[in-house]
Amino acid sequence: MKFIFVLFAAVCFLRGADTTIEVVKGVEALPKLVVEDASPMKNDTSLKMAKMLAADMEVVSLFNVDDSYAAAPFEALSPAPSHKDAQYVLRYRLNNDGAGGIKADIKLMQNGTDIFVKSYVLKQTEMAVFLAHSIAYDINAKMGGAPMEWIKRKVLLIRLTAPRRADIIAADYTLSYQKVILTGGMYGFAKWANREQTDLYYTSLSDFKPTIYKMNLSSGKREKLIASDGMAVCSDVSEDGKRLLLTLAPNGQPDIYLYETLTQNKTRLTDYTGIDVNGQFMGTDGIAFVSNRMGYPNVFAKKFNSSAVTQLVYQGKNNSSLSSYRNFLVYKARENTATFGGNSFNLHLLSLNSGNIKRLTASGENDFPRFSPDGEAVLYIKQEGSRSSVGVIRPSINKSFAFPLKMGRIQSIDW
Repeated sequence: MKFIFVLFAAVCFLRGADTTIEVVKGVEALPKLVVEDASPMKNDTSLKMAKMLAADMEVVSLFNVDDSYAAAPFEALSPAPSHKDAQYVLRYRLNNDGAGGIKADIKLMQNGTDIFVKSYVLKQTEMAVFLAHSIAYDINAKMGGAPMEWIKRKVLLIRLTAPRRADIIAADYTLSYQKVILTGGMYGFAKWANREQTDLYYTSLSDFKPTIYKMNLSSGKREKLIASDGMAVCSDVSEDGKRLLLTLAPNGQPDIYLYETLTQNKTRLTDYTGIDVNGQFMGTDGIAFVSNRMGYPNVFAKKFNSSAVTQLVYQGKNNSSLSSYRNFLVYKARENTATFGGNSFNLHLLSLNSGNIKRLTASGENDFPRFSPDGEAVLYIKQEGSRSSVGVIRPSINKSFAFPLKMGRIQSIDW
């Protein structure tokens, strides 16, 4: 069981989030954009909004963002004096809505002309970062950028707090917002149960046997799904939420099972005397998964209606984490140290149609890759020297971003 833990639950040490972004590749000449505060009352929320919007507009990647703070009247046609050379001005005005929330008026100007104007209402001020994400999403759509639905989603993670103690946390992708969902027990491997993010699955190790529960986020109501000796993990959920891939070990060795949520039927998909874990749906008729069939963790595939198993990855000697989206896989590989120097674990994107492989990271230890539901971005954890970060990769535009952390230890992450 010690090997299972190393293979499937490697822990990263992480250190705290803010909204500072580090662009690690893909720099190019882009028009300059500035963010300006037109709020009548300058307070902590309005000052933070400038930083959050600048950070999100960096991720949008359509502008060269100047993140220096400036204030200006909302109706002014020109940027603030310190921003006089900007081609684009994103100006916001925050007001109390009279019910404990925030009303936000937004305008994007190009050379003094309004090209996007919209008002937003935020009922919970502690979720102001999601307001920034929604604004960035709308501006990206207005400007014809690549899809970014993922920027508005919540991230689900497990934070280890003490021996046999963990929290389940809902956060935004920068981890600026964090809300504890469950605390006080030993929890692991949390997964969203549906695209709407109203429910989640998680493993409880506080029970007599490892047990998978389903929980409703708003009511807190939970129901027991299944228990298993040794291991019980929900590793993937189908796009319609009706099928799950579970790792169970009723006889001591972990295998992957298909679980039908409507009938509660389960079907064993792998039958191996070693370790098969971390099943990921590949389309509607097969899975990818991690196995030690080669003597070390590697990525394999099989169809539901066949016992044949195919090796997918021929690179690196430790491929213990992966995520899939239709005909694409992103996986972790330990690189040849003679080539890249040091003990480097990088993420790679594999096209199953063409066989092409693209390296997504260049240095450090990169783990826990998770495709966004639309396949447009990859979320992961990066450890480089003494610095830890949550990373977001946008493969279609060849850019990645890192958000420094300070939050203890993370055991799993999902969005």
